Amino acid sequence: MKINTVSVFPNIIKNNLKYGIIGKSLKKNIIDIQNYSYTQFLSNNERIDDQIYGHDPGMVISYQKTYNLFKKIKENNKSSKFIFMSPKGILLNNDLVNKISKEKNLTIVCGRYEGFDQRIIDDFCDIEVSIGDYILSGGEIAASILIESVSRMIKGVVGKENSVIKDSFMNSLLKNPVYTKPEKFKGKKVPKILISGNHKKINNFNRKESLKTTLEKREDLLSYSELDSSERNELKSIKNIKFNKNIFISLIHFPVKNIKNEIIKTSLTNLDIQDIARTAKTYGINKYFITHPVKEQRILAEKVINFWDSENKRINENSKHEAIKNIIIKNSINDVIKEIKKICGKKPTIISTDAKRMKNMVNYDLIRNKFLSNNEPILIVFGTGWGLTDDIINKSDYILKPIDGYNEYNHLSVRSAVAIILDKLFGCKF
Repeated sequence: MKINTVSVFPNIIKNNLKYGIIGKSLKKNIIDIQNYSYTQFLSNNERIDDQIYGHDPGMVISYQKTYNLFKKIKENNKSSKFIFMSPKGILLNNDLVNKISKEKNLTIVCGRYEGFDQRIIDDFCDIEVSIGDYILSGGEIAASILIESVSRMIKGVVGKENSVIKDSFMNSLLKNPVYTKPEKFKGKKVPKILISGNHKKINNFNRKESLKTTLEKREDLLSYSELDSSERNELKSIKNIKFNKNIFISLIHFPVKNIKNEIIKTSLTNLDIQDIARTAKTYGINKYFITHPVKEQRILAEKVINFWDSENKRINENSKHEAIKNIIIKNSINDVIKEIKKICGKKPTIISTDAKRMKNMVNYDLIRNKFLSNNEPILIVFGTGWGLTDDIINKSDYILKPIDGYNEYNHLSVRSAVAIILDKLFGCKF
């Protein structure tokens, strides 16, 4: 593979790549790297950057002063894929590295200052790549990282090609734990299976450990992994053991708003009772509270629950109706909070939901990361009608961002909203 680099400080790239397997590959001509400096076509003391247009501070790499350099590289490397290192680029991962490694000729362009005049990118860039959501002083280190990761995929660069296949991120998994001699040190032993000599069992063991490591440290990768049903079920079981068992939801019928923003009571519906109960059970919710201040409505809810809970009334004898047992009817949200405090020994963190955007809303990842793997009680509150009152929302600890699409229309039923929100927060991602 031929690689061209364009940078302000080419020696940073040269020094980074002269060691280890990349240095050896350069000596063997498996990889050919040509380092260009932006200053090659400039007069003495002429700068490649100029002041940014507009009122923002900083300097920008000039289109005019770099055009001839880019044009020459393009003419000499007609099939070259131009990659600009930029925090605005596609996040570098193993799949992208593998794809780039199939190219025969690369030109990796390093930014500096406030970046490139956009016209450079428009004219020469094939793809912008970022190595992470943070900022460096320049793209030289980022380019070195890209070159090393891509080079490892090229035949002959790594001595034992099988070791590349088993690296972390291959098949979107982290590498399993590894050990070496001595077999026992300070009371800690190497797992027996690894010294058994049984290759099949060792492979199976390493596969399971790789899956567990990925689940613990980078669960997001599993959504891209090839898992069979038994592996997926085992991972779900592991996750379920650590899952917060003190998550509660409540459906509020008073106080809620109508279309005129007036405080009203809404009526119970059969579908909200049964469907939300089944959703709550699916996502491991401890209890589903339904609140209503009107006694007759609470009695009606109990009748519906008793109907579905009755063995004689069930049309299908299956586990579908087990979710009904998790419903508790209460007068108000205050009674719900008291009941949770009785169950858990402390007041729950209250998370409100709303269909409109407002200040201080939080995203789903924050709640997922903060509460999923501990047993702190949380109560997620859903409103009927036109949503929860300002009083309930203002007294909440968190307000979730609304669910919406890219259209203006946004009128989901509450049972649909519950299902989507619980999946975003607690759904299996692999």
